Amino acid sequence: MTALAWMGKHATALLAAGVFVGLALPDLATMARPLLVPSIVVMLVFSLLRLQPAAIVEAARSPGRVLPVVGFVLLVSPAIGWAGVSAFDLEGMFGIGVAVAVVVWTASPPLVSVTALATILRLDGALSLMVMTLGGLLMPLTLPPLILGLIGVELHIGVGELMLRLTGMLALAGCIAAVIRAVAGRARIQRYSDALDGAFVLVMLVFAVAVMDGVTQAAIADPVKVAGMIALVFAVSLILQGLGFLLFLPAGRRTATTVALIAGNRNMAIVLGAAPAAFHPDAFLYLAVLQFPIYLLPALLRPVYRRLST
Repeated sequence: MTALAWMGKHATALLAAGVFVGLALPDLATMARPLLVPSIVVMLVFSLLRLQPAAIVEAARSPGRVLPVVGFVLLVSPAIGWAGVSAFDLEGMFGIGVAVAVVVWTASPPLVSVTALATILRLDGALSLMVMTLGGLLMPLTLPPLILGLIGVELHIGVGELMLRLTGMLALAGCIAAVIRAVAGRARIQRYSDALDGAFVLVMLVFAVAVMDGVTQAAIADPVKVAGMIALVFAVSLILQGLGFLLFLPAGRRTATTVALIAGNRNMAIVLGAAPAAFHPDAFLYLAVLQFPIYLLPALLRPVYRRLST
């Protein structure tokens, strides 16, 4: 357990290392690729295992505070993403796979790690937890119609089927987490929280390595395209963070900065993991390079977050 607890305390450095290990050792990334979808499910299990039911109750008790942020994340954000795709002709620049990936990312719920990031950055951890929880629960209802219907993105899957797959993945993870919670008990889970954090980091390391499969080869084959995609993922994250901050500034600087963090960190992996065959390979390349802003921006922008939130 000591080793797992150590991993939990050094999560940021280890996760960043996992991304670069996947790049430096492409054969290892290829070997880990079959573990990509299972690792997504296991990460969901860990997240739901640590989720406090009180967070859902609190979200229900303060809808005026939570629902506008959830609406921005799940409804307004994808509209902004699609407008950007059209305005800058990203399909012409990068291909349909990347254009779809941008819309999917902007329609995805917050990362499961966003609450931990908010706490580390001294932002509103409670708000981020409530938005992450409610956003994850509502996402199967909002994302498929938006990306497949209202926005008009065409995929090799229907709205109903994608909704069922997303709901099924969440339900499977929820059932496994419920069984573990019933067998282990809340007290034991709390006692070994550091070890669970370390195990979560270990699974994220597997995901970080697996998602890098093909990135090294793609960078060698077309370095301009990959470099452009890296610039794109940073730009999209920063633009949404800026818009989120400005839109929610009337609610207070700390709330606005927390919304900015949430807006720039989305769980696109759960969507691609639910229906991998429905997406163009470039969507997975986008998911891979997306790990750079996910792991680097919170550290790079830490002084900015703290300055803006006070």
